[in-house]
Amino acid sequence: MEKSEEKLFKEGLQEENLVKIRKVSKGDVHNHCGLGMRFSTFNKWAGGNVKRPPKKIEGLKGLDNYIFNETMKYISEKEDIAFLIEETVKEAIEDGVKVLEASIDCHELMRFTEKNEFFIMISHIRNKYNKYIDFRPEIGMPKNISDENLDKLLIPCIESGVFKSVDLYGDEAKDDFERFKGYYKYAKKKGLKLKVHAGEFHDYNNVKKAIEILEVDEIQHGIGAVSNEYIMDLIKERNIRLNICPSSNYILGAVRDMAKYPARKLFDKGVLFTINTDDLLIFDSGVSEEYLYLFKLGLFNVDELNEIRKNSLL
Repeated sequence: MEKSEEKLFKEGLQEENLVKIRKVSKGDVHNHCGLGMRFSTFNKWAGGNVKRPPKKIEGLKGLDNYIFNETMKYISEKEDIAFLIEETVKEAIEDGVKVLEASIDCHELMRFTEKNEFFIMISHIRNKYNKYIDFRPEIGMPKNISDENLDKLLIPCIESGVFKSVDLYGDEAKDDFERFKGYYKYAKKKGLKLKVHAGEFHDYNNVKKAIEILEVDEIQHGIGAVSNEYIMDLIKERNIRLNICPSSNYILGAVRDMAKYPARKLFDKGVLFTINTDDLLIFDSGVSEEYLYLFKLGLFNVDELNEIRKNSLL
């Protein structure tokens, strides 16, 4: 089965045939559930008047401006959250994704009168599609979360048994990893995989602090690590996987020239990484499209991309 998938994947890349590529097993392990479906799906559900995201966005500030001024105004009820999570899972299945680690912000718990209702809803969606995909819900938190909500929202999610990993995201200029250290230790104790957004817009120092303070298993993005040989060696030594998102990096301006995309240097250095969507609604590129994108750029050959694909299924 694996050999036939490898053959089909390579053929799909060489023929630029997305139908073939989508038939092959792959992972999407850097995905945000609230934005994990196509714009057309979200727009239809929201009534058809949603403003399209810009083709180029100025960093996280620009991304947040679009999300909070456009998409969030259509999301208010717990039923909306259920819809967005389920559509993210369905979209992943359509793209041949077999392992989906999709982040759900812990603040969504506030939309539910009973905490267990939130957890049961997520479990129901996971179980509904478990024949087609290994959906591993991830609990996310923004850096600007209040101390009160860390205790009131994040801790119950960690303790629920529903979530398989934890992630932290937000402005990289906010150098406050120490604030979250205890929560990460607790999540590790409860068996969750530890992830963090780092090294997307900032250099290796941001990655270094995330590794040393939070002792993470994986880094979302992490492309800034290429600016320092020691940090790349540290990532390899600790067997940390980077979950990178090419279209996201380019559209947000983290990378200005895709011909010089850092993934090539990471690969040559032997750093383990995966290719992912980040926010499908915003960046309009599924995992299959991301693989084809990198192939057409000439950054990787079919054998290298197949190796990266298999890394995402671990």
